[in-house]
Amino acid sequence: MKEFLIKSIFKYFSSISREKALKRANQIGNLLWKLGYRKDVIFKNLDIAFPEKDKNWKENIARLSLINISRVLIEFPRQPEYVKSGYIKEIFKITKGLDIAKEYKKDGFIFVSAHIGSWEMCGAGLSAYLDGISSLAYRQKDEKINKLITDIRTNSGINIIFHDQPMKTFINLLQDKKIISFLVDQNALAHRGNFVNFFGIKASTVNFPAKLAIKYKKPVLFAYDYFDEKEKIYKCEIQEVNYKITGNFEEDVLNLTQAYTKKVEEAVKKHPDQYLWTHKRWNTRPEGEEKIY
Repeated sequence: MKEFLIKSIFKYFSSISREKALKRANQIGNLLWKLGYRKDVIFKNLDIAFPEKDKNWKENIARLSLINISRVLIEFPRQPEYVKSGYIKEIFKITKGLDIAKEYKKDGFIFVSAHIGSWEMCGAGLSAYLDGISSLAYRQKDEKINKLITDIRTNSGINIIFHDQPMKTFINLLQDKKIISFLVDQNALAHRGNFVNFFGIKASTVNFPAKLAIKYKKPVLFAYDYFDEKEKIYKCEIQEVNYKITGNFEEDVLNLTQAYTKKVEEAVKKHPDQYLWTHKRWNTRPEGEEKIY
């Protein structure tokens, strides 16, 4: 039943014009706002990240962020057709750093990104410009829904690697000089990450991309996109992530993890209305600290 409902929704959003789909995203986002969707989490996060902002500002950002989530979901099932038709390059423009990515593409590298703008469109767009990327994903509990989502991503030009696949999968891709991408802005369990500063508060952050980059001597690039409301397109920026190298593996992993988390923070500050504030980013706490949520 759940699979049928999702398929029906995806089919509807794929059948209407893009202009109409984007209007539907606005309507759904505003409805979620009125219904108070994850309101407590959103405002807790905004209070942490922007303590200096007033209530009206935070309410507006919260509402717009829900519209952004709706836009991501509505564009998602349309992506395979965008890619197949070549339309992806009309609505997804890389405005900064494509030359860097193409240079590093010769030997392979690691992309890190975040839940800003449309992270799904970002993967499809980067793949289109760079002739394919691989991306880490977590399996959905429902196998049929997992296949539905994976098929859309695969048909958008992305090779999906699941988190429970053997380590050798990642190693082979790096040794074959491929590009692997990771989303690095979600709360990590303590044993899977490092505590680094994110908006001035320690946040448990996935360090697997850092470990891979350092062990296999691969550069790390940060990429994210944002939706340009006026032009109705996604604009992507790519930057190299530089960090202090000490020669000590654990220390270097910490430094790189902090460096790419800082890039995420800088992007969020530029586009707070397009960030995923519904996620409990600071959920895992250092031992002895009180819970935030």
